[in-house]
Amino acid sequence: MNLLEAWAAWTPKEPPFILDADRAVLTAARSMRSLVTLDSWKAAHEAEDFGAPGDRRLHLGLLPQPFFGDLQRASIFVLLLNPGIGPTDYYGEHEVPGYRNALLATLKQDFPRGSIPFLFLDPQYAWHGGFEWWHGKLAMVICRLAEMWRVPFATARARLATDLAAIELLPYHSATFRDAGGWRRNLTSVALARAFVQTVVIPRVKRREAVAIVTRQAKAWSLPDLPRVIRYSGQEARAAHLSPDSPGGLAILEHFRQRINGTSGSAGSPA
Repeated sequence: MNLLEAWAAWTPKEPPFILDADRAVLTAARSMRSLVTLDSWKAAHEAEDFGAPGDRRLHLGLLPQPFFGDLQRASIFVLLLNPGIGPTDYYGEHEVPGYRNALLATLKQDFPRGSIPFLFLDPQYAWHGGFEWWHGKLAMVICRLAEMWRVPFATARARLATDLAAIELLPYHSATFRDAGGWRRNLTSVALARAFVQTVVIPRVKRREAVAIVTRQAKAWSLPDLPRVIRYSGQEARAAHLSPDSPGGLAILEHFRQRINGTSGSAGSPA
């Protein structure tokens, strides 16, 4: 079973929300106080440590986010460590049914007709911290794309959202992650993410159809040295900039320039 099949088959019945194949490893991790399960917005915002810095636990009261975007259609793949956490995560999942449904649609890779597949470039979720993070990282690249394609900013953003995907090495939320017990290497979800990148993304990169931008834990992804594989390290990885003058932003713009010029594996501008 591959990454997409595993998550499409998974049904979140009740917290803790864990991929079944990860359950044994994460049950053992619980003894290390590495996990927390808050099952409602009330439980989250009334917690004594709500919003406190330095929280290294995995929050299993939130849906896992192994990826975003339409992974079959995407040509820009951003590879990260694991999804972060903020107050709007608990609020959104427990108090905004439309947002939760959009998360589930992403897990199933079953996007409603006319929807924006990369959730955090969809303006209807501008209230969420995920939109603030992704839109903030990509806003100036979107401006350049709008100029390149001669379309309004909103149109360029929507077009990028059809080509953009993010894959998390670890699908569970944390404010700051530290694998103190070394148990991450035993998680099936991590193996599935790596395998998808190696067997699906990298062959597309080799055919010049896609770009992979590794902003977090570049060594952990074990990727080959290829011109279209962009690795961040040091301060670059901490900031994870995707501005037009960053390695990732430059790679995105060049990818679309080559499309327009017909020099990449997929000619023409995005649909």
